[in-house]
Amino acid sequence: MYITNWDDFQKAAEDIFTSSPDNTRYVHAFHGSQGELVLKVTNDQMIVKYKTNQATDLKKFIGMNELFMSKMQNKAMDIDEPVAEVPATTSPNPADSPQIPQGASTASKSSKKKKSNKKKGGK
Repeated sequence: MYITNWDDFQKAAEDIFTSSPDNTRYVHAFHGSQGELVLKVTNDQMIVKYKTNQATDLKKFIGMNELFMSKMQNKAMDIDEPVAEVPATTSPNPADSPQIPQGASTASKSSKKKKSNKKKGGK
C-alpha cells in the first residue's frame, strides 16, 4: 500500500525493521521519465510504499537512508551530526514545492578525433 504522509511512512518502515531486522528489505527506485521516487520497505509479511515527485522529499529520503544504515550496523546516530530535516509544509499542494528534475532528454554526444595520415620520418 502507498502511504501519502512521509512521517507515517517513516514510522511504519522503522516498525517493520524493528520487528524483523534480518528479513527487512529497503528498496528505492527513481523513474526518470515520470520524475518519481518510489521507496519500498518489506519483511515479506508487511509492505509499505511511498511515492513522490517533490524535491523537498529528497532530504527526508537521505535522512532515512542514514537512519537505516546506522540501524543495520547496530550503531547509534551521531548526535553532533543531525539527520537532514525539512520543515513540514502546511499545504500538500504539489505546485507549492519544486519538482524532482527529470533526466536529460538527449544523450551526450562523443566526439571522435580524426587520425592524420602523415607519416613520420621522411625518406
